[in-house]
Amino acid sequence: PAGARAVAAANMANLRMQRWLIALSIITSAHGYAPPPLRPRPAPPSRRLTRYAAPTRSSDAQKAVSTLAFVTAAWGTQHSVAKAALDSVGDGHALELTAARFLVAALALANFRPKDEETWRWGCELGVWSFLGFALQTIGLETTTATRSAFLLYLNVKFVPLLELVNGKTLPRGTWLSAFAALSGTLLLAADSDAVGGAWAPGDSLSVLAALASACFIIRLEPASQKASSPEGLASATALATSVLAFLAFWQTGRFQSSELTLPPSEVLVAALYLGLVPSALCGYLQTIAQKTVPPSSAAVVYATDPLWAAFFAYFALHERLGPA
Repeated sequence: PAGARAVAAANMANLRMQRWLIALSIITSAHGYAPPPLRPRPAPPSRRLTRYAAPTRSSDAQKAVSTLAFVTAAWGTQHSVAKAALDSVGDGHALELTAARFLVAALALANFRPKDEETWRWGCELGVWSFLGFALQTIGLETTTATRSAFLLYLNVKFVPLLELVNGKTLPRGTWLSAFAALSGTLLLAADSDAVGGAWAPGDSLSVLAALASACFIIRLEPASQKASSPEGLASATALATSVLAFLAFWQTGRFQSSELTLPPSEVLVAALYLGLVPSALCGYLQTIAQKTVPPSSAAVVYATDPLWAAFFAYFALHERLGPA
């Protein structure tokens, strides 16, 4: 009997131990169990984003065109301002005005000067075309009217697609129609000596050459704005290069001698301050930004409205009129 009780006690102890082990295993398993993290279901594609992706690009293009329209309107003021200043001081101050104008622009954009060589290279090239365009235009204003200069200058509307065609680009039919309409109107106006203030003058030929230089600037601005480090850096480099070339040209006139060095007339200084800050610095910066989106041929069509703005401002500021006096 004693042996039987000992065996029974041992069995009971084993049973209790098994129960404790089972309970411990259950508790441990329950405590250590964690359900796998729920993976968030991928959000369904947003119809709103898909729907408005294309209009966003379109709105960017519209903003760029609107910016170019503002730039063109501001450019329309420069013909009257430069003409009024040159008429008030007499001939021989065109290069002086050009040099002072772009010195103001270069100083206004000095804080944005680029640090990379590529932007400087593009700025120097654009500076050549900018100098030729503005210098020829300003010198031409000494012997032609502001209105006539503006209409002839924007023959670049035709020069741009022609130069792009030479470079192998294919242009939309609408661009050609717009350019042809602008060219036809300009040629008809230029052919009417009564409408634009007399027979063909030397300033008219200079305005045509300025239009060719302007067309080269517009075409080269597209790759320059895409490869430059920043729009403001490119505008700064272009303004500085233009001012250097303008001062070199002014130096060659022989009037920039140390013994005869005097400040330009006040009329030239006031005109240079406005032309340097608004049509040159501000518009140069905005034009660089906008032409990253708008191709040169389309931009040239927008620029074709410049003669209308020039005629509008010349009518009120200089009392110039289209048609017989």
